[in-house]
Order: sequence, then C-alpha cells, then structure tokens
Amino acid sequence: MSARGVSRIDPKPSRLTTLSPSFPTPAASALITAKTLAARAPHALPSSSDTDFPCSLLLFQGRNQTHRPSVVATMTTIGFIGSGYIGSAVARLAVAAGYDVVVSNSRGPETLKSLVDELGPSARAATAVEAATAGDIVVVSVPFKAHTQLPVAELAGKVVLDTNNYYPQRDGNFEALDSKQTTSAQIEQEHLAGAKVVKVFNNINFKHLASLARPAGSPERSALPIAGDDDPAKKTTTEFLNALGYDAVDIGPLSESWRQEPGQPVYGPPYGAFEDPTGTPAGAATIRDAIAAAQR
Repeated sequence: MSARGVSRIDPKPSRLTTLSPSFPTPAASALITAKTLAARAPHALPSSSDTDFPCSLLLFQGRNQTHRPSVVATMTTIGFIGSGYIGSAVARLAVAAGYDVVVSNSRGPETLKSLVDELGPSARAATAVEAATAGDIVVVSVPFKAHTQLPVAELAGKVVLDTNNYYPQRDGNFEALDSKQTTSAQIEQEHLAGAKVVKVFNNINFKHLASLARPAGSPERSALPIAGDDDPAKKTTTEFLNALGYDAVDIGPLSESWRQEPGQPVYGPPYGAFEDPTGTPAGAATIRDAIAAAQR
C-alpha cells in the first residue's frame, strides 16, 4: 500500500481493500514535534477535562514554519468543541497544516486566550455554538457524558470528528455501553442525527499524536483508525488526516468502532509507552493487525 493509501477493514477483518485518495501531499512542514514540556507531564485518569489524556499544556514547534502547506479549498476552517489536550493537539497540527481554527470549551472563550495566542492569527476563540457554525469540519473532544450538550442544529450536515472515549469512572454508567449493545460513537451519532460522525483520534495519546506526524511518503508515517457510517465523510476525514501527517485505516461503520475503544489492542500501545513523549511510529499494517486482534 502506498503511503497515501487508505486501508479499509470490513466488519470481519479478513478482507482488506486499499483506497487511493485524490488530494495533495502535504509539505514536509507538517512534521510536528512535541518534546518541550511533554516529558514532564504525569499520567492521570481522565476527569472533567475536555479530553481523554490530561497533562500540562504542550509547546509545539513546526519544521520550516515559513511555508504553509495547501489545504483543500472548500475545507479551510476546523471548529473545536472542547480544546483540552487532544483538541488542542489537533488544533496545533491543523494550524501547522494551513487550516484556520475556531476553538471553544465549556468555560468560555476568554479562558482560551493563551492557546489562541500560541496558535497565532489563524485561530480564534468562540462559544461551542459558534465553533460548530464556523467549522467546515468540527472536532468534538468532550467527555462522553457531555455529548447531549452538543449543538444539534449547528452540526447538522457537517463532518463531526468524535475523539471521546467512554470511561465509566468519569462518565457514569451507561447500560447500553456496559452490555456492549452499542458504541459511544453510535450514541453520539443518534444525538447528532443530522451530522456525519467519524470516530478518530480517540486511540492515541495526545503527546504521541503531536510527535508522530510525518509527511506522506515518510517511512515513519503512522496511521490512525477511523470508523463512520458515511463514506464521503470518511473520505473528508482521510484528507484531513493526510494534511496533518497521518494515514487512515478505515475499520468500517460506527458499529465497529468498539475495535478502537479503551482496552483494545489498538488503543495506545501501537504508538509506544505513555511515559515516552515522542512515541513509536505505527504504520497502517500495524494498525490493521491491532484492529483485527480486537475482542469484545
């Protein structure tokens, strides 16, 4: 499979097909490192943060920052509902890749001044409703228990990237999830009936997400699993990941997203130990094998 290819895994992961997206290769400036401060952050259980991996704010430095890679003309603004550690890591990668971003959190735009100042003129802070309205793609990075507060009308018709995970110790117990009748992404899709939800970014530590981005064609290019019920939305997600510095492994519909949830082989370990802030590259073959090994 080429570095720009997209791996698709059927619900029964014995059959694999490869798709070739038609979008430009991002420039090498999309390569992001995240070594400053990351090593200082202790591991902690997710609590009330707008993300899944808590830690202190990271500093990121892009390579060749004088050049901004081109982005898809009709997809230039990324909205963020939740700008914690995963959300802000994706926002940094997006800005480095040439996107405009609109960030929000549950505490109000004024609390995001330092993040916006760091991101620069391509970023602004807003309310969740405003971020949903402004975004061509919207990244939702809030605790699962807060999914019912997402703005339904403003997200209708949009590609929504769901990064959250269900942690009973944080979110409380949901019988349908505890009994494995459904997945957290399916529940979110039910709430956002008019949106096109794609599960992504939930299986990787935010430090590794920041440090493992590589330009297309790099032998150290990593891949992320994606799941969704809408094929065009998954194509859009794949284009976005490519611009950020990642390949995509399509594991099928949202009903299969349990394969990338906490406790499964693809959740965390393929990208290295939590204690290692730089992580270990995990290509599409590694991610496919981890997905195929999932058990429910």
